Amino acid sequence: MNTYTLQNKYLKATFKSQGAELISLCKENIEYIWNGNPKFWNRHTPVLFPFVGSLKNNSYTYKGISYPMGQHGFARDKNFIVATQTEDSITFQLVSDKETKKVYPFDFLFQIKYTLTSNGLVTSYFVENPAQEDLYFSVGGHPAFNCPFEKNQTREEYILMFDNNETPEAKLIEGSLIGNESYPVFKQEGILELPKNVFDNDAIVFNPNPFSQISFIHEPTGNTYMSVEFKNFPYLGIWSKNQEAPFICIEPWHGIADNVNHNQEITEKEGIIKLNPKETFNCEYSILINFDNE
Repeated sequence: MNTYTLQNKYLKATFKSQGAELISLCKENIEYIWNGNPKFWNRHTPVLFPFVGSLKNNSYTYKGISYPMGQHGFARDKNFIVATQTEDSITFQLVSDKETKKVYPFDFLFQIKYTLTSNGLVTSYFVENPAQEDLYFSVGGHPAFNCPFEKNQTREEYILMFDNNETPEAKLIEGSLIGNESYPVFKQEGILELPKNVFDNDAIVFNPNPFSQISFIHEPTGNTYMSVEFKNFPYLGIWSKNQEAPFICIEPWHGIADNVNHNQEITEKEGIIKLNPKETFNCEYSILINFDNE
């Protein structure tokens, strides 16, 4: 496994080739990305491809054939190659092969481009269909952010501030699938509080997602540490491992776990993207660091 670094005078980002995963984003005195401590969760910012979430019975059907597939697909555990690297960006690439065809019978070219800016990091996903038949897939982010960001703070002292005042209910998770019931999570408009029990129902999933930005605010000081911007993502998940885990995942998705009633046919799966031959799909989200607290 190789590691790669992008750095400017404001920020430093580090990546690993396995899963093309961002494993560190820091400024001088603050690390923003979860360190992957296996006591809680051994990942940092995994990519979700070619599926988001879990499939019913851990499998799906295409053209009458059933294929096994674990949660969130396989890309996060694959070794990516570096396609290009510049002073401020790096592009990782994964291409379909004999191994992927055993569980996913589609040709694809998948790229993840990271661009370091003066105030953050842009993550761009590109999915290309090189074949003569349609490509069915989902793609999403799963970045885990330290929360709290500094010593002598607690996760419960933080709130998540949303970019509008809508108060959608979250979908109830049944097992690891999307149930048909919803439940309220907002006590006030545009703000999600983080009491210890906030993730007792597993991930908070918004379907549809009405938001495009979330900010981490430390309530006792009023400091905004960072934001995640994710325009035009139809689904959103917010998650942490348990009541004690010192991180929060903000997960913008083009795709979603199977509904409990899904028939397992990939072409009829909610949120699945159908990509025509020779076409390319792309989307991006940004991590925005706030420097005003200094």
